[in-house]
Parts: sequence; structure tokens; C-alpha cells
Amino acid sequence: MSTPPALPPVGSLTEEQIRGAACVRCGIVLDNATAVDLGPRDARIADHPVRWFPRACRQHGGG
Repeated sequence: MSTPPALPPVGSLTEEQIRGAACVRCGIVLDNATAVDLGPRDARIADHPVRWFPRACRQHGGG
């Protein structure tokens, strides 16, 4: 099983990037037709474990 590519730290992302409305790498606005799901990720926010579901634009989606 391959390891998913590293993403920017959650604390450095905008609210839109965290909720998948914008590319996690470049910040471009996404919709369901342009988004590439990057798979669920585990993180800690305010010392609480959370699962988030980042998305990227086609250029940064890795394939």
C-alpha cells in the first residue's frame, strides 16, 4: 500500500481548503466537476484528533 503524498499542515490552510471547497495546494475554487479527492487524512486541530477530506484541482491532484 502506497503512502499518500504529504499535504500542507492543516493550520496553514484556509477554511475553504480544509472543507474541500478550494484546492489544498493552490487555493483555486473547486466544484464537484473539477475536484480530485485526495482521500481521508487524520490530523490534530486544537489538540483534538480529526479526520478531514482534502481535495485538489486537476493540476495538483496527482493523476
